[in-house]
Amino acid sequence: MHAPQVGDGRDRPAPPPPEAGNPLGEGDLTGRDAELLGVERFLSRAAGAGEVLVVTGPLGIGKSAVLHETVVRAGRAGFRVVRGTGHRAEADVPGAGLTQLLPHLPAPGRADHHPDGDALATRIVAAAEDHLAAGTALVQALFGRTGTAADTDAAAAAGGAAPLLIALDDAQWFDTTSLKALTSAVRGTRRPVALVIATRHGDRRDFARRSPQLRLGPLAPADAERLLDAQVRFLPARLRSRVLAEAGGNPAGIIGIAGALRDAGAPAASLLAPRLPLGERLQRTVCSLLDRAPAAARDFLLLAAVSHTDRVDVLLAAARAGGHGTGGMPAARRAGLVAVADGRLRFTHPLLPAALHWSASPGQRLPAHLALAEVHTGRPYLRALHAAAAATGPDEATAAALEAGAPADLPQAVAALERAADLSPTGQGRAARLVKAAHAADLCGQVSVLRHLVGRLMAGPLPASLTAEACALEARVAYLTDGVPEHALSVLSRSAAAPSTRRPAPFVAVAHALAPALFRPTVEQVLRPALEAELAEPGRADDPEILSALCWTDRGAYGARARPLLAAAAARHGSGAAPENLPHDAARDVAHVVMATALDDPVAADLISGHLLDAQAESGHFGPALTVLVHRQIAHLHLGLGPAVRRDAELGRRWAGAAQDTPAQVALRAGLAQAQAWTGEEEGHQTVTDEVLAYALPRRLQILAARARWARGLMALVHGRPEDAVEELRMLATDSGDAWHPVVAHWALGDYVAAAVATGRADEVHEPVRRAAEVDRRLDSPLLGLLVARSRALLSEGEEAERHFRAALTARGEPLRYERARTELAFGQWLRRQRRVLEARTHLQEAHDAFTALGADAWAHGAASELIAAGEATTAPPVWAARFHLTPREAEVAALAADGLTNQRIAWQLGLTHRTVASHLSRVFMKVGVSSRGQLPSVLGP
Repeated sequence: MHAPQVGDGRDRPAPPPPEAGNPLGEGDLTGRDAELLGVERFLSRAAGAGEVLVVTGPLGIGKSAVLHETVVRAGRAGFRVVRGTGHRAEADVPGAGLTQLLPHLPAPGRADHHPDGDALATRIVAAAEDHLAAGTALVQALFGRTGTAADTDAAAAAGGAAPLLIALDDAQWFDTTSLKALTSAVRGTRRPVALVIATRHGDRRDFARRSPQLRLGPLAPADAERLLDAQVRFLPARLRSRVLAEAGGNPAGIIGIAGALRDAGAPAASLLAPRLPLGERLQRTVCSLLDRAPAAARDFLLLAAVSHTDRVDVLLAAARAGGHGTGGMPAARRAGLVAVADGRLRFTHPLLPAALHWSASPGQRLPAHLALAEVHTGRPYLRALHAAAAATGPDEATAAALEAGAPADLPQAVAALERAADLSPTGQGRAARLVKAAHAADLCGQVSVLRHLVGRLMAGPLPASLTAEACALEARVAYLTDGVPEHALSVLSRSAAAPSTRRPAPFVAVAHALAPALFRPTVEQVLRPALEAELAEPGRADDPEILSALCWTDRGAYGARARPLLAAAAARHGSGAAPENLPHDAARDVAHVVMATALDDPVAADLISGHLLDAQAESGHFGPALTVLVHRQIAHLHLGLGPAVRRDAELGRRWAGAAQDTPAQVALRAGLAQAQAWTGEEEGHQTVTDEVLAYALPRRLQILAARARWARGLMALVHGRPEDAVEELRMLATDSGDAWHPVVAHWALGDYVAAAVATGRADEVHEPVRRAAEVDRRLDSPLLGLLVARSRALLSEGEEAERHFRAALTARGEPLRYERARTELAFGQWLRRQRRVLEARTHLQEAHDAFTALGADAWAHGAASELIAAGEATTAPPVWAARFHLTPREAEVAALAADGLTNQRIAWQLGLTHRTVASHLSRVFMKVGVSSRGQLPSVLGP
């Protein structure tokens, strides 16, 4: 006998373990609001008199979850809870269910202990003779009462007993005698007792027919989608639809299939099979539905489960072809396992086909596949699937049919193409199909599958005609696996050197996708000449993939040639046409986004990527989607869209985790660190940038290291540590630094110059500004033009400085809200120092408003401080400022000093010299009556 679990109403009971009593591990209540409202009403009625509720529904529908939630809610309402679970071995033992409840009788020594325990147990075991008496005695004993039924009922009615909930799960395995005893006793008592029984749909015993029922049906489509999303995110659209269709709204099915896909990574065998796997435990439980099915029915059911069709005529033809005759279907219908309507066969439980398929051995499925291949003569791909499942050796006809019919559902296409490769009788055909499968896996973002396929490809004899393709794929794997650009570049060089009839050559697609990370002198020596040769081929002069890669090797040289292509692409996406009506070429559009980043055009990158990402995700192309997402986040950084940067990082975290694309995941974290620097929140920032550098520096992954250094330099600058900022930014801005990357150095130019000027090292930034200006003359970049002009202004004096500030604030830079606000702030500071206070206020207010709108809190505080210095406070001064007669500037200096900032940090944050800060502090000490900054916090107070 098995003891149940008990809850005393004080704590939330733990959910039942996924063992015999809860084999499906059901625990989700998505979409059950109406049912739970019925549970609340049932408990409310039971608090006054005995009530019975039967929760029923097919296997896996969520009965255990509803039962558990009933227990939880009853406990909160003050019910004492007793739980029991049916067991198959005890189903035919009269009174076995009642004995489960005996351990919950009040213990000896308690006031409510039943004094006649031994006799009571004897009466309950003899329940077959008098089930009503046994049930009544047990219910009384659970309440701890010893008198007659009339006396104890009267006491209960007078409010002398706490309510009781008896919860029975898997009641299809409870003996009928026990259920009769309990239901009869509860219905006949005036005690506050609730009996809730969970049993499978189709339980026709008397207790179920005579009791109110709470019937659980399939989840509504929207609820099924929500439950799937909670289990596994970002399945390709077709695979997602397939999961939902095969689960048929069954919660355990959704959870089981999602778990199997998540744990196994959607292996080829799963995706080519007619049904997705359920997971071993659920599969075993569902197969219990077949316990009483005759052998003929089982044979037919397995045929139907592997068939990929529900047409009765096809299934009967296959049954005849397999030598089983047609008697299996009527037998299955009599067993209640299938139904037929309008010539279509339907399994009465949606998970049964999957359980049948995955519980059968390949040898058991073989005759069914052979029979189905014989009858599917008019559907070549479907016939090929069955022939492939039955094949034991090379079969070119089946391989060709699989290759030709490989569906748009990319994960299944990968599996179909790999199986076609396995069936190929020649090495050339095998290699060619493995190449196709690898390309499909790369589009899916399935790095582990891509690595597996490329490993198979490179392990066998490689035809010379496929060397270029294979090496390009190997380079992609090298980068995604270890993140070392030098390794990827060396393999990519072999691809570029190999002959290929494809145009553009196979290495180009990998080169443009990895171009930002492939910055190396060796790129100039090896990759650039190969790319230029491709560009010189007839008809390739405007190829966006080639130009995108070349822009990253030398954007000054190729920017003018690429910019018209980018402008045309941006115009197409900005035309207002619906995305489905736009000409669609994923490789071209991804190249345009990568190109836009190289050309400092965040507006175009954001515009194109917005349409492209939706299409890529819908198609399951998570590989290129991650590339696009990384570049869109960079565009959002340039545009000052902090919340969008964070959304990109969160989306990418899930996508990159599912795709195992570590470089993309790290790149998105680097962007998040930079946006965090705008707010000045240092908590966790060092950890994130340390992690990025720990990944990037050993691999010499310069672009990621540079972005991490930039984020750290920017955080130091925000917090008034320009010396630290110079040290970080020098590492990415000079070719002797460990994170040197010329493109990121241009993006960080304004910060490097500001930090250098603040520390008196202006001489070291004149040359970087000159080089950036030279690139800008050829690139004509609004972003770089703004940064160069602001940098020159900071390095100049008098009218020349003003001219450069005004040049930086031209209309071309309006979309670049963050850098434009930085320029407004710097110009306002300069004007204030020139004693042009009224003009300064205008620019400082523009900066303050922009930073506030962008959520750049640290910069907004700096702008507010400058406005105070210009005589226009943005916030009310603290109370203590008036008490000690401090000026607004003195109050601001005092507050920062009380926070522990040094004079130098205060000077940087407020745009003053450290001597001016010292002067303000001396006056503060005199007015406040202290002799050191350490005394300020206690004197100033809150």
